[in-house]
Amino acid sequence: MSGRLRVGIDATCLAAGRGYGRFARELLPELLRQDAETDYVLFADHSAADALASLPGRRVLLETSQAQAHAASARGSRRLRDMWRMGRAVAQTPLDVLYFPSVYTFFPVPGPTPVAVAIHDTIPERYGEIVFPTRWNRALWNLKVKLALRRSRGLLTVSEWSRQRIADHFAVAPDEIHVTPEAPARVFTPPPSPAEKGAWFEAQGLPKDTRYFLFVGGFNPHKNLELLIDAFASVAAARSDLQLVFVGDVDGDVFHTDVGSLRERIDAHGLHDRVTWAGYVADETLRHLYAGALALVLPSLEEGFGLPAVEAAACGTASIATRNSPLPQILAGGGVFFDPRDGAALAEQLAAFADEPQRVLALGDRARERAALLTWDKTARATRSALGAIAGEARAGRPQP
Repeated sequence: MSGRLRVGIDATCLAAGRGYGRFARELLPELLRQDAETDYVLFADHSAADALASLPGRRVLLETSQAQAHAASARGSRRLRDMWRMGRAVAQTPLDVLYFPSVYTFFPVPGPTPVAVAIHDTIPERYGEIVFPTRWNRALWNLKVKLALRRSRGLLTVSEWSRQRIADHFAVAPDEIHVTPEAPARVFTPPPSPAEKGAWFEAQGLPKDTRYFLFVGGFNPHKNLELLIDAFASVAAARSDLQLVFVGDVDGDVFHTDVGSLRERIDAHGLHDRVTWAGYVADETLRHLYAGALALVLPSLEEGFGLPAVEAAACGTASIATRNSPLPQILAGGGVFFDPRDGAALAEQLAAFADEPQRVLALGDRARERAALLTWDKTARATRSALGAIAGEARAGRPQP
């Protein structure tokens, strides 16, 4: 392939508050920093414009009537006129490939521009009845993914686990799917002392040496948090010093959540004083909460990657996590993994982590070793390689799938 590669990037997902946004916000600065031999064009709407301030490359501001990171959500509906404007802006820009860091904010692009799309997992397809609030929202998602698959020259995903799930579900050859793993942000390292964690708990009216299990993420039904509450209730009954801490946006999440049902379940178990709702927590504070936890608990029905478990691992904390994920391979020896339908198995592991401190330390050390193998530098290099391969195949005239 001759000449400089011209890569367009859908940067509208930078404004997404959850995992898709985190992925883009960590990947793009590293990708653009290390790759001065490629011409990048960032396409962003007004909601993502501020996130572009520190990024190099040409910017194209898309005219939209809505923030795309919000309109594309489980409860949202994007306007045809907005998508037409965005597609036209891309079509008028000479590119070798346009990269969507997530199918979440995919929009149709007219003309011959080759398109590369990242699909992070198949959770919306496999658990659509609980991921989406209505059949209409589910139908819109399925249509978007269908269009993205038809339009793409190549696919990317975040783990070998997801690659196989995507290949099986969408009948795509695995070798046509490039893996660009996620990684912990640099802030996530073991803190020098537990002082800030202790101060945080005291601010919540709890002892500074509180022992706790930690969940970080969204409160979506597929996160399977009712199982966690039930299991914690059985373990906490005989251990009066344990707390369960939920970190995540309770009020502003644009995805489908049901916090009310979780609160009712907590009250039914009499756990009102044993569960702390932390809300959104800045990364520097989250680092301390990760490091001080007995374990990060991720009981999801499925995860395409499971980034909170890897962030916790980078802080020296092991996870009790779903085996329906790549985490058993990513954190091999740095956590325990269970069937997310088996509440007794989860309760057993919570009790073991509460009662076996030496085991917790050993698993945490191993988790940190495993997390150190993942960096956004490596992810950026894998992404650049994938985009170059997809653009090269398009230039060589490979037929559109």
